[in-house]
Amino acid sequence: MRKNILAAGFTFLALAILFAFYNPLGLLFGFPISLLNILLGLITRSTTGVEVQPGPSEIRLIVSRAVMRASIYQIVFLRSRLVFKRLSSVMVTVVLALVLAVVGLELLGVIGALMGGITGFSLQEFFTQRTRNAIASQTGMTSIGKNDIGIDYKNLSEVRLARNRLYLLQDDGSLIASLPKKYSRRMSVALIDILGAKFVSGNSVGPVETTKE
Repeated sequence: MRKNILAAGFTFLALAILFAFYNPLGLLFGFPISLLNILLGLITRSTTGVEVQPGPSEIRLIVSRAVMRASIYQIVFLRSRLVFKRLSSVMVTVVLALVLAVVGLELLGVIGALMGGITGFSLQEFFTQRTRNAIASQTGMTSIGKNDIGIDYKNLSEVRLARNRLYLLQDDGSLIASLPKKYSRRMSVALIDILGAKFVSGNSVGPVETTKE
């Protein structure tokens, strides 16, 4: 994501300079937006993605990003439970991207809207990573805050990892978390060790029509 933000920033800078020859507003809007993306790309740390912890640690597995119920979470698998650490809200990102896109549309048309929208997502990634950094200590990851979700493994009847989704099945309902691409393969190996027979990879469990996302 960091590379994508930087690439967007330098692309926007080139477009802003190009637009400046035809429309001064191109530089007025495009130049600050370009510099903002470049700055965000430089200060936003790259995520670890899927991080398997060594044997004796209380923390067994860390998944840096998962989306569930319009919120972005970090999932921490401990020895006896898992914790969804809330990082940010998807709705805040959508509103921010929409506002910047509308401003860009007014000043530079479709190109400006694209620049503003992408900048909104760059800001979201920065704030998400900042929250991730704030809970990076073991105490922060193992505790359950006000907006976090904790689930004991004993309360899970089955855990399924199918494509880019993690299904957590419980007797009173289920949770579904959407994951970035390429996370599933690394997670599967670790979840077999953590959850044992409760973990199922693929589509071999029963229907999930009654689950709540």
